[in-house]
Amino acid sequence: MDLEEKKLWELYKRTGRPELQEKIVLKYLPLVHFLAKRLVQFTTASLDKDDLYSAGVIGLLDAIERFDLEKNVEFKTYATLRIKGSIIDEIRRYDWVPRTVRKKSKLVDATIHRLFSELNRLPTDEEIANELDINTEEYYQLTDNIGPLYISSLDTIYEGNKGEVNLNELISDEYDIDEEESKKKIKESLIEGIQCLHEKERLVITLYYYENLNLKEIGSVLEVTESRVSQIHSSAITKLRSLLQRQESRYK
Repeated sequence: MDLEEKKLWELYKRTGRPELQEKIVLKYLPLVHFLAKRLVQFTTASLDKDDLYSAGVIGLLDAIERFDLEKNVEFKTYATLRIKGSIIDEIRRYDWVPRTVRKKSKLVDATIHRLFSELNRLPTDEEIANELDINTEEYYQLTDNIGPLYISSLDTIYEGNKGEVNLNELISDEYDIDEEESKKKIKESLIEGIQCLHEKERLVITLYYYENLNLKEIGSVLEVTESRVSQIHSSAITKLRSLLQRQESRYK
């Protein structure tokens, strides 16, 4: 942070004055808007951006109170994790995923694991669909239906020898890995997994997590519908999650 913001933080932490807190909140409200807009793309119609934004503001306030100036961490990085956590808690609170969808999700996960073991590589959509005894379009519809579940998968905590790592942090590269060897290994596995994806899946992951494009913008790049981008994203995350789970057990 720059010198002016550092002085603001130091004064707020020393005095706790509400008007100083308000200044910090106003500075980071655009971050709440940004994260709410990104996460709402993978929820159902029962929740909208305003619902997620309100939850995100609570996360921001929590981050401000918990933030420790003595630690060598950027507030934006710290706040991003707190805001995302608060938004995802709000989504989970609604329990918006029917039991039948969860069951289908487990079936897809198991199928990918089995094919991965048999083929020694990430399976294609066609191979997964064939194993499930459905056609490709039916598989895309399935991944579209279970897509909201993978908002949780991106916040799965993978435990290593020296701490915990968040999959979404790794994809978006929003934090300093420092000296934690387990995190380095998981990140290497994730990068390797992304390279194993098919071209469109790899492009969607890159554009969404690295270039910060939304689904509509990615659809324009790929010349497909926004819904199709969502399907590609869900399929790619399913495969990556499967790969990370395999690698996690190897590094424990």
